[in-house]
This record gives sequence, structure tokens and C-alpha cells, in this order.
Amino acid sequence: MGGPLDSKDWLAATIEARLDGHDPAAVRGRLPRELRDSDPEGPDVEARARMLVTRSLRHRLLDRQAMDDETTAGTIDGHVGMVLDLAALLEVPYDTAVRRAELAAILAAATGDIAGALQVAPREGVAPSLKEVRRTLARAGQRLLRVQFPPGDPGNGLPLYAGTVAIQRRLLARLALDYFRDRVLDPDDAVADLEQARDEELLLVEAMAGLATADPLAPRPDRRVVSRQVERVGLDRERVQAARAASAAPREPEKIIADTPPRLRHFLVEQLLLASLGMPTGSTPRAEYMARFAAAAEIPAERLAAMQVDAAAFHADHQAWFRAFGLPEDAGWSELADEWNDFGERMVDKVAAVVNENLDAIAREIRETGELGTLLAKAAAGQPLDAVERRKVKEQLLDVAKAVPALAIFAAPGGMVLLPLLAKLLPFDVLPSAFSQKSRDAARKAKEAAPGRKARRGAA
Repeated sequence: MGGPLDSKDWLAATIEARLDGHDPAAVRGRLPRELRDSDPEGPDVEARARMLVTRSLRHRLLDRQAMDDETTAGTIDGHVGMVLDLAALLEVPYDTAVRRAELAAILAAATGDIAGALQVAPREGVAPSLKEVRRTLARAGQRLLRVQFPPGDPGNGLPLYAGTVAIQRRLLARLALDYFRDRVLDPDDAVADLEQARDEELLLVEAMAGLATADPLAPRPDRRVVSRQVERVGLDRERVQAARAASAAPREPEKIIADTPPRLRHFLVEQLLLASLGMPTGSTPRAEYMARFAAAAEIPAERLAAMQVDAAAFHADHQAWFRAFGLPEDAGWSELADEWNDFGERMVDKVAAVVNENLDAIAREIRETGELGTLLAKAAAGQPLDAVERRKVKEQLLDVAKAVPALAIFAAPGGMVLLPLLAKLLPFDVLPSAFSQKSRDAARKAKEAAPGRKARRGAA
């Protein structure tokens, strides 16, 4: 996937690995039809570019290797792949030397090196010297490492990493779209794109701080750790100071949304939903914070339910469910990454409707069965279920489905793939929280003690 990070040419090596054997026609052919087709009555090119970014982020979140052992090189490789996909989508003529220089220009601009980007951006289809391109990539690689190495979030910090990766990928898409359409890098447009991304990162910090501190009884993030996180994001000095102040004393959700452009509100709610799934369950204040944030963003209840399903589907702990139910982990979610893009909206809406419209009845039935709630909690904690327990889950789901027919979607063949979504969307008092927390603690200790397990980097 590229050279070692201690080499100044690691970014150039990452790009070379991507360009080796690159076939834009084949790439375009693999894209979903709704992305490829330039339908006058369908989505315009900007909308299709946004869909492409969303697709690339979904693949990242659904890929087990990416989430279990995230690497900086892997994240940047995903950035490069997305830009190449966008060029294929727009059917930009391909020449290896020119595309290499274009990638260098776009990555340099995304790191704030506008002068370097202008220097290597091809003019009239002619690429600059390879030496100049590699020099620009070396500088861009250093800047990227300052922001994205090590990957992940530190302990006692804010859940910022996933959001900042998404913001950077959206920035790259805007820069690439502007460049590929006009075949020229406009410095004013590039600066405007950078400013937009920095404003988005500042709002992300405040929104996440608000969620993390909403529950007065929960541990608060360490201010020193958060301060280092903010420095690492890559904001300018003025925004760093503003982000520190916002993280120390975040405003109410309604005030944050009032300063958030409409185009960004949906994104912030998505990131909050993802972050909340990684926090301890059972916090009513956090749930109320999420509800207020979504209401201020004018997201209807049914759309919020669909977003919750979407977030649950992409949350990193789904592998625990596959292990618990003895299902094939790798095949299940890597295949779902493609399938979700094909029928994802229909499935999200269907599952959201089932849960949202029948939530009280589902919760009541699961409480009454007793054992089903215990087994769901055990699976949620990553504890494997034996054959008898798996059969009980299926049988009891079928029994519950008799009282709530819509629930048959979870008990049908393949419904186990959707089961994690059900558990994550249930009210926190449905599952036995004491057992769930005890099991989660035991699972975490067992996982940490597993021989040969590669430690994840998380320091700021």
C-alpha cells in the first residue's frame, strides 16, 4: 500500500501503488449505475460526487481491517482511491504522468500548500518533471502525517478521528471536482475550500464536546488531551483557540446548529450518531442532547430513525455480533459494503420504519421474553453464543414476530445481519444493562489479553 511512513517518499509510493495497472474504464464500470449514468433527470455531477465520497467512507467503515487495525497509509490510500474514482466518474482523459501530477496538486492543496499545488498542476495536459512532483508529495506527506498519525482517537479524548477523515475526504472531492471540470487549479477556489473544511472541523469539535459532556455523571474528556487533539486537526491559530474554548464549554445544540450551514447539519448529526454508539449506553442526557441537536437541524423523526440504522450498520463493533452468532465475519460485512450501496436506502428506510413504528411493542415483547434480552445483551458484549443459544434467539424472535409481524424481517433468513441494528436502536432499559456492562468488561479484558493481538495506536 505504499512505502514505510519513515520514508519521505511514502506518499509517492502510495500513489505509485494505486497507479500501477490503473484502468479508469474498469473503475468506472465497477461504480454503481446511479453514479455512472449521466441522466439529465437524475443527480447532477456535484450530487454524484457527494455520493462517491459517501460510498468511499462506507467502504472504510465496513471494512474490518480498516477499523480493527487502522493505518495512516490505509486512510491516505483511501483518499487517493476516491480521487481516482472521481476522475473515472467524470471520464477525464487518462495519462499516468499527468494523473500523478494531478494527484500531487490536489493533495498539496488539501494540506494548505497552495503554492506547491500550483507548481505541479499540469498545464494544457503536460505534467511537470517527476522530480518536482515527488518533492511536492514529500511535503504533502509530512503535513498529512502531522494530522493523521497515529490514527484513531486518544483515550480520554473526543471522538474526532472519523469525522476529520470524512471532512478531509470531502475537501479532496471539492478540490478534485473543481480541478477536473476546469482542468486548472484556481487558488482562490482552493483557499475557499480549505476555509470551509476548517470551519467544519471547528463545528465538529464543539458538537462532539457537547455530546461527550452532556451527561454530568459521566467521566469528562481530559482537557489536556483534547487540547492536543485540536492542535493535531490542522486548524490555524485562531481556530485552534476557538476550538479549545468550544471544547471546554460547548454551547447548547440549538446555538451550534444556528451557526452551522444547512449543508453540514446532516453530516454533524451522522457523526454524533456514530460517536454515541461508541459511548457507554444508558445515558438519558446524551440521548436528549442528540434529540435536541437533530430537532434543531430540522431532521424529521423518521429520517433520524433511518440515520440511526445507517450509523448502527457502520459502527465498528458489528464484528462482535458475527462472532457471537457464529457467522462469517469477513464475508458478511465486506459484501454488505457493496450491497448497502445498491439497496441501502431502501433497506435503511425499511428497518427504520419497522423499529420506529413498532418500538414500544418490540420493547415490551423482548422484556416479557426475558431470556431473549439476556442473549442479545450477551451478543452485544461480544460473548459467543453456543448452538443452543443461537437457536433460542431465532425461535424467540419468531415468537416475538407473531405479536409484532413486522419483526419477521429480523428472523428471516439473513436477518441476523440486521440484528445488531435492532439491539442498538432499542431503548437502553430494554436489555439487561448490568449483565451487558459486565460482559463488555470481560470481553474487553479477554481481547486485550489475546496473544499476538496488535495494539491499536491511539495517542494524540
